[in-house]
Amino acid sequence: MFYLTEFVKSLGESLLRGFSFLFFSCIFAFALTHRPWVSDLIEKISPEKMANPYFVTVIDSHVNPDKLKRLVGQLPGVVGIFEKTKTENEAKINQLVSQLGSGYEVGSDLMNFKSIKFVLSPSLSEESLSFIRAQVIKMGGTNHVNATEIKYPEVTHLMKSHPFYSLLGDYGDWMVIGVFGLFWIISFWLVYDSFRARSYLIEKFQRKTDVASKTIASGLISIILLFTAFGVVNGTVKLFDLIILLMVYSVFWSFSLKSWSWKSTR
Repeated sequence: MFYLTEFVKSLGESLLRGFSFLFFSCIFAFALTHRPWVSDLIEKISPEKMANPYFVTVIDSHVNPDKLKRLVGQLPGVVGIFEKTKTENEAKINQLVSQLGSGYEVGSDLMNFKSIKFVLSPSLSEESLSFIRAQVIKMGGTNHVNATEIKYPEVTHLMKSHPFYSLLGDYGDWMVIGVFGLFWIISFWLVYDSFRARSYLIEKFQRKTDVASKTIASGLISIILLFTAFGVVNGTVKLFDLIILLMVYSVFWSFSLKSWSWKSTR
C-alpha cells in the first residue's frame, strides 16, 4: 500500500504530466484488454458505415410506384425513399438525347419511366444491402424494374482516399493501439523525473531500496489487474493481448531499476 500511495503522490508532483501518464496508461491497457471493442469501433467509423448507401431504380408504366414505395418502406434498413418528379425525369432524358444527336428519337414509353432512389442504413451488411435491392426488383418485376448497384455518396470515396483511413484499413485496431502505446511512452518519459526525485528522497532518509521500481510497478500492476478484470467480465481479454501489455510495461519499467541520483523536477 505504501508504494501505491507513493505512485499517486509521484503523479501529483506535476498534475499535467501525472494525469497524462495515468490517462494513457489506462487507455492503453483498456485497448489491449478490450481489443474486440476497438475493432468494432473502427468498423463503425469506416467511411461505408458513416455514409448512407443507396441504389436507384428505374421503373416503367407497368409498375405502381406508390405501392412499390410502400412495400419497400416496410423493409428493415430502408431509411429513405425519394422519387424524381416527371419534370426531372424528362430533363434527364432530353439531356441524354441531345448527347446522342438530333437524329435520335425517344419513344413515348420511355418518357413514362420513373426514377426512385432508395437510401439504406449504413449499419447493414453487404448481404442485407444486396437482399433489399433484390427484393425491390422482385416486387416490381425483372422485366419492368432496373436497378443500379449499391453506391455510396461521393464523400465516402474522398474519406477512403485520406491517408488516415488508408492506414486504418491496412492495420485496423493495431494502428490505434500503436498510437496509444506511443503516447504512453511519451507520457512515461515526461513523468519519469517525478518518480526519480521522490524515490531518491525516500531511499536517502527512510532506508528503503528500489523505491522507484516498486512504486511504478505497483501502479502499473494495479492498472493491469483492473482492466484485465473488466476484460474478463466483458469477455474481451485475450492472452496474447495481455502478454503484449505486460511486455510493453515491463520494458519501460526496467529503466527504473537503474541507479538513482538527485534530479529536481522543477
